[in-house]
Amino acid sequence: MKPGVESRLIMGAPNTSFQKTDGNRSSGLRRRIRYLAFHALLIIVVSAIAAPSAVLADTGRGYLDFGGGYKTGDFGTPTTSSLYYLSPTIGYVAPEYDVSITVPYLSLTNKSGGQSRTESGVGDIILRGGAVFIPEGSSGFSLNGTLALKLPTADETRGLGTGETDYGAFLGLNQRVGNFKLSLTGGYIKIGDPAALNYNDIPLYGIGISRAFGGTNIAVSLDGRRSMVPGAQDPREISVGFFHILNADYAVRGSAFKGLNNGGPDFGTDLGIVRWF
Repeated sequence: MKPGVESRLIMGAPNTSFQKTDGNRSSGLRRRIRYLAFHALLIIVVSAIAAPSAVLADTGRGYLDFGGGYKTGDFGTPTTSSLYYLSPTIGYVAPEYDVSITVPYLSLTNKSGGQSRTESGVGDIILRGGAVFIPEGSSGFSLNGTLALKLPTADETRGLGTGETDYGAFLGLNQRVGNFKLSLTGGYIKIGDPAALNYNDIPLYGIGISRAFGGTNIAVSLDGRRSMVPGAQDPREISVGFFHILNADYAVRGSAFKGLNNGGPDFGTDLGIVRWF
């Protein structure tokens, strides 16, 4: 769902502002971190598909994708949040399939009413695998799919995760028309519910167009998904990104995205360098 990809835990309640008591303030902060932490992990899951799949050798190759990003926004609340994350990924890609594991590190600062607080730590580990169901032929059509599993490795007591396992499936339909490639993607994420909380599961979609200029691929996409929080606004975003091949062993990628409503971040970026081996 981010540019060039096949498809691209939030707070327990819509109100994530700081409260009067330390206990409530801490609880609201943890919900906010879970919200942005999940958004970062969603980007990581689908961005991991893009980098290795953009260049396919005749035989399988391993790769290390060292990426990270930043996003900020108030998400329709009195609290402004800024999240930085690192997303090192190691994986293996072949013409018919690819697998990877990502171990992210998160650091988020919340500011509200003149108060500020930061939480940092290892996020939830992500396992994913993809397959090409229909390779691109003379018609220009291709079909691929992905499964992803989020393991509850983050410290839930600090609000960096929910302590529950999430899993999802994604499907991408692509059609090449001349020098352009059109993409329609969809997916569904099953959210694990912590005790006393009931999150929505997340259907999501993406519509994109991309074009290659030599060793550089440029793409634009519109992404949307259901909010995890019942009654909250469903996020929609627009993004622009690139994937550039430096040589046979290295590539760089990046994207910038902007929320189109209060459900998404005000803006954000995601950058990475890929090392093949």
